[in-house]
This record gives sequence, C-alpha cells and structure tokens, in this order.
Amino acid sequence: MPSDDITIVSTNLNQNILNNYQDYTVIDSNFTMKEILQAKKLIFYNILSNLEEEKVKEIFQELNSAHIPFINVTNNIEEVMLTSYLIIYDNEKVLIEGPTILVLEQEKLLKRIGLTLPFYVHLSLLLKDYGLVDKIYLNKKELKDALWK
Repeated sequence: MPSDDITIVSTNLNQNILNNYQDYTVIDSNFTMKEILQAKKLIFYNILSNLEEEKVKEIFQELNSAHIPFINVTNNIEEVMLTSYLIIYDNEKVLIEGPTILVLEQEKLLKRIGLTLPFYVHLSLLLKDYGLVDKIYLNKKELKDALWK
C-alpha cells in the first residue's frame, strides 16, 4: 500500500476484510491515545463515526506525526476525506483503490455499487463539469473559497 493513511469503505462491511491486514492492530472498541500511539500499524474498525470530525482529524494528525500507518475501515463515505488513500471493497473484493481524489472521481462506478459521494465532492464534480471550478473540493471551506475568491 502506497500510503500511511488509508480509508477502506465496503458495501458489505465485515471482519473478513481484516484478513488482508493481519500485521495491523485492530481497534474496534474504546481506546486511549496512549494505546494507539504504542501500535506499529493500526486499524480502526468502524468506530470513528461516533466521534466529532475534529477529534478524528486530531487522532489522524497524531498518528501521522508519530509515523504510525493506519487504516480506517468504515461504511461512512464522509470519512474518506480524512485520509489520502482510499480502497473500495465490493463483496469482500477490492473494486478500486488509489489516491482518495482519484477514486472519488469514479462517481458512476461508486453509484453502481450503491455508494453516494460526500456532498461537497459531488457538488464540486458538478461544478467542474460546468467549468465553474477546476478541481474536486473535499470540504465546504475549500469550495467556498474557490467560488468566491
């Protein structure tokens, strides 16, 4: 895997996905920062959706600063914008993977398997089609800044 911060989204989220990442420590319940900073490689298994986005960003920044590779396994498509690499599983098989932005540009493929794009990604793709922006934006602030310079 080319990145140290990865999100995995699956249409059929189950623990079998973890078989591909056996050298990672799986966090699937309550945790402390001390515990996660002691891991060499880490998987958050569908537990970050209950946290505020700012808290998740803080955790990911800590892990990046400590050079701890991590994977966020989730069924929440909104979480994909917090990591730089994205893997989409469909029925336990990798459907597509790559840098997050490039994977999200494959909107038709994602829709075909029942995934919808995060709102600001979808909106920026539409605006890009009309020539109003020149790239995909992952959040409201970036998109707003691009539209109203």
